[in-house]
Formats: sequence, C-alpha cells, structure tokens
Amino acid sequence: MNELAVACRLPLADFALDVDLRLPGRGVTALFGPSGSGKTTLLRCVAGLARAAGRVGVNGDTWQDDARGIFLPTHRRSLGYVFQEASLFAHLSVRANLEFGLKRIAEAARRVEWQAALDLLGIGHLLARDTAALSGGQRQRVAIARAILRDPALLLLDEA
Repeated sequence: MNELAVACRLPLADFALDVDLRLPGRGVTALFGPSGSGKTTLLRCVAGLARAAGRVGVNGDTWQDDARGIFLPTHRRSLGYVFQEASLFAHLSVRANLEFGLKRIAEAARRVEWQAALDLLGIGHLLARDTAALSGGQRQRVAIARAILRDPALLLLDEA
C-alpha cells in the first residue's frame, strides 16, 4: 500500500490540530493554507518531532500508533526533512554536508546518484564552499540535495 496516512489530534494554545488524511505514497503532494493553520506542525508530527495523539503510517510502515503503543523515533523514520530555514552544518563545507546525508544509508541501498542530485539542484560548483558563504536559495538547494541523497521514503519540505 503506497500512501501516507495520518490521523492525529494535537491541542495547541490557540487552536487544535485535528487531521485525518490519506495521501498518495508516490509523487508530489502540496499542503497549503494560511499562516498559522498548522502546516508546519503537521509536518513535525509526521516527522516525529512533535507528538500528537493518533497514528502515522507511510507505505505500509507504522511510524506511530498510540492505540498499539508504537512510536518510531525520528532518526529511525525513512524521511528527509528540509526546514523552512535551511539547517546546514555551519562547521562543514557543502560537500561535507552532502556526505553527512550519505552516511545515513548503506552504500548498497543507495538509489540516488551523487552526480544526479548535484545536477538536479545545480549545486556542483558549490562543493568547496563554506555554508556561511551561500545565499538563501543555495542553502535550500544544498539542504534538499542532502535530504534526497539519503533516499527517504518520504521527503518533507517546509516552504523550501
């Protein structure tokens, strides 16, 4: 079953996030709404960075199911998350930031080619740069490439 299934409820200070949705497990899905409507909170719940009461499943794998006492920690979920503010390691070069993503997946399991990710995002010429020397758009593209190189089952982009 290729789908993202989320059913969760999270009471917040100003409102309650109450979501029940099933999305295709392949392709691109966009979630949009006004500022403050819970989009980032929903992504954080799917990623396991925020805990909501409910259930999260991706392509047949259960990441959270409170009724069965299941909660897979973020680092064990096959996901890539690119935050609204690109979070690169400031002490690493662009190349080292990308290599960090590769270290998280066994070489035999890699399906995304290094050069393909560089070409897709047009960042090959940036490899030797310090991340502090990048523009905002370059930082986002490097963060996306790092997430793609990890070959996640789910790629979450928060206003990337």
